[in-house]
Amino acid sequence: MDPYRCLDKNKDDICLRNKQQDELFPDIVMKTFEVQNGFFLQQVFYLADGGTQWKYIRKKSDEILLLYYVNCDWSEVVLVEDHTSTSGNMAFEYLCHIMPACCLKQDVLTFHGPLLEYNGKGIILSAPSGTGKTTHARLWRDIKHTLIINGDRSTVRKTDGIWVGFGLPWSGTSGEQINRSVPIKAIVVLERGNENEAYQITGLEAFGAVLPHILCPTWDADLTGKAMDLLNDFLRDIPVIRLQCRPDPESVEVLSKALEEL
Repeated sequence: MDPYRCLDKNKDDICLRNKQQDELFPDIVMKTFEVQNGFFLQQVFYLADGGTQWKYIRKKSDEILLLYYVNCDWSEVVLVEDHTSTSGNMAFEYLCHIMPACCLKQDVLTFHGPLLEYNGKGIILSAPSGTGKTTHARLWRDIKHTLIINGDRSTVRKTDGIWVGFGLPWSGTSGEQINRSVPIKAIVVLERGNENEAYQITGLEAFGAVLPHILCPTWDADLTGKAMDLLNDFLRDIPVIRLQCRPDPESVEVLSKALEEL
């Protein structure tokens, strides 16, 4: 995470730290979220101070592997316990589940999809897992010499009236990430098809196509509402292209032509 570190502590948006010795945290009020991931459970609890506790546990034994505390305004994330024996690697990777919520409090929207830079402009590729986002991103890299800022996630924030995309230190299995920003030109909804075809979509069609690919804590009504507001604002400014394609070089040229016509 070093390339993403803010050296000026007075300008930190989000502070990540380890528990200090003998530091105490508020009591649990209620469980708000639980999801099973193989042999493990992810759990989130509301706390008495308005913050949240995040647990990653082994389902069979209820053994706590990771425990995080997040304060009420989502500006501080504390690693309370780490029993994974992974030298911090699993603790780092688990942060990717917490950060979209923290980012929302800073008016930053997170998409599940690669962020590319082509001719000085950002392109977000969104699609369900297994559709071919990584394949298409690498085709752009190989054919158009496009820079992959992140191979799995994109974050955007409106700055001085312009939507800007930012790199993240979490990039899934792609292993491709750079701390870099770029003004966003378009978001592309990728679908498998027998032919290569790209066209712009608008209104409810665009909203419905992009909505499944934003990352937000749906168990938190306030943050979910904020995500919807940010997405509405984003789609008023940024074109949405639907790309039905095969995983071949022609799909890059078809999308490139569609982007040039925006």
